Amino acid sequence: MKKRCNFIYKTTALGLSAAMILSLSGCGASATADKGTKKPDSKNPVTITIWNYYNGDQLAAFETLIDEFNSTEGADKGIVAVTVSQGDIQTLANSLLDSINGKAGAQETPTLAAVYSETAFILEQSQALAPFDSYFTEDELSAYVPGFIDEGRFNANNDLLLFPVSKSTEMFTANETDWAPFAADTGITLESLNTKEDLTAAAKSYYEWTDAQTPDVPNDGKALYGRDSMGNYIYIGCFQLGHELFHVDHGELTVDLDRDTFKTLWDNYYIPYINGYFGSYAKFRSEDCKTGKILALTSSSSSVTYLPDTVTLEDDTTHDIKIYERPSLKFADATQDAVVQQGASYCMLKSDPEVMEGAVEFLKWFTSPERNLTFSVMSGYSPVTVVSNTRDAITKAYEANHDIAGKETVLDSVLNSADMFSEKTAYATKPFDGSKSVRAILDTILQDKADEDRAAVLAALEQGASLDEATAEFSTDEYFDTWFADLSAQVHDAIKK
Repeated sequence: MKKRCNFIYKTTALGLSAAMILSLSGCGASATADKGTKKPDSKNPVTITIWNYYNGDQLAAFETLIDEFNSTEGADKGIVAVTVSQGDIQTLANSLLDSINGKAGAQETPTLAAVYSETAFILEQSQALAPFDSYFTEDELSAYVPGFIDEGRFNANNDLLLFPVSKSTEMFTANETDWAPFAADTGITLESLNTKEDLTAAAKSYYEWTDAQTPDVPNDGKALYGRDSMGNYIYIGCFQLGHELFHVDHGELTVDLDRDTFKTLWDNYYIPYINGYFGSYAKFRSEDCKTGKILALTSSSSSVTYLPDTVTLEDDTTHDIKIYERPSLKFADATQDAVVQQGASYCMLKSDPEVMEGAVEFLKWFTSPERNLTFSVMSGYSPVTVVSNTRDAITKAYEANHDIAGKETVLDSVLNSADMFSEKTAYATKPFDGSKSVRAILDTILQDKADEDRAAVLAALEQGASLDEATAEFSTDEYFDTWFADLSAQVHDAIKK
């Protein structure tokens, strides 16, 4: 019998009281009241501080464009942009909340910060955000991919509180070189994978194929696949299967915890994981691919800059590989051919009017087609305007940037992302009261259980159990239902707090 756990909650955005509005405008923190009365100019320059979470090539690309802005548009208009990398998105979010809450030792609040919507919701409740609407005309906003703009509208007033500068989705990639012998022996090619269920079956075959290569050592098969974001797996999986986990409409939150949907998610991650068909070893699956522990992975399209072109095995031998890319796989019973829409957008913290004017000028400059495309082909992120998010525009920008010649993997990722955003439903969750806590739960609750039980399976195998015997107690419907009940309770509690 189908079981489901549905809740409906009413949530409303916190509005500013008249007293608070007067207080903020008195100290120069109003988002729009003074808009247009004070603007930066070359004789009276302003400094805008931008917090990002980039690393490696992405950070280098961003800093290059910051330098270009400061020496051109910024110099002409009296705007100096200073960027600070916080290392990763979670560190940035925590540091920003500490700053807004006045925590001792916190960094000074930036002008712009790259955040996910769950963090932006908390900032909005603290009345710390300045909406972007009054700084843009309707024609200006219409130049951007509609879904990217809509993601930034989540409060009761439908204010634009997050502004997109780059986006990404999820990509399925694989070590095509080392997959070839497996395909030759089994007929399971990368092109033959059409669904997540196909991938699960292929991973079982790969484990058995690698196990058979050492007949004197039982149960030493290798994992074929791993993925980075478990939260994404749950969110997009539920949406694909027709049971959107959280739906927010004009402040009303509907929660759809469908038992059968989560059982499908369980059967296509947890079960292959505890059997050793899937795996996770280092912090990111690209690292596991680099050491040959897995052949395929699902990760952010923007992370292709970290994919290896060589594999280094445990015996320190290395060999070159070719990377295969394609859109992420959907479930066989998917009712929506949907893909993840992700990537932090920029929020603007309330500040002096001329500083906020300078911040918006930077965003307009950075997201103009020329600059946005340059950042995209250098970083692997997707551009955010309609005219830029096409194969022709992306290819021309790549060919014009000679410094990145040879990074075909990045080009392929941005091109594939453009196709996915134009041909499929791009899905991004809307934030709600408690969504940050819920996201933290979903990011870990399935992976933690899989890791815990995989360790138990390995211990049983060492004691002489067969794989079927070692996994038997974890493969029952009753065991799943216990986990699902715990998940439902934790989600419910996080929302009610």
